[in-house]
Amino acid sequence: MHRIRFTGRARIASAVALLAPSLVLVAGPTPAYAAETTTRILRAPLDLSVVLPCANGGLGEVVNFDGTFSEVYHVTVDETGGFHVHMVETQSSVHGVGATTGDRYVSTRVNLFAYNQGSGGLPITSTQQLVFRIVGPGPGNDASLRITNHTTLNADGTVTVAFDTFTAECEPTAP
Repeated sequence: MHRIRFTGRARIASAVALLAPSLVLVAGPTPAYAAETTTRILRAPLDLSVVLPCANGGLGEVVNFDGTFSEVYHVTVDETGGFHVHMVETQSSVHGVGATTGDRYVSTRVNLFAYNQGSGGLPITSTQQLVFRIVGPGPGNDASLRITNHTTLNADGTVTVAFDTFTAECEPTAP
């Protein structure tokens, strides 16, 4: 299996999304008497370089992508002070060019993230599902990245569920 490496602003945005629950734990829940919901939409330019080992006939190359990514955050503090975050991140019009070959690529990405925290700080559940796909010209230039993770802490802080799955691979050459 080949490794796919990412650099650029998209990685920073993903890190912020993953760190958001930590900030909630530090700040603690806000007592509330009535449910309060906030929705924020972030659209930003994407400038991303990916080392794609399956490109260039299997020799690999850096592919430089640009386009736009959008994140929609939906945050709710419920009647009991529980805290809930739901985030959806997508890419649009993301195109890349191989630095060596000049080959053109298209990228799609969907990242779903959910975080729920009880009013006293516990229990907590956190789930993320990310699918990132790169499609290039001809056979053998496509790649995919999939991440799924979930953690559950029960009311006494004991981790009852925790798993991470990660795959990054070049798609096989079509027969």
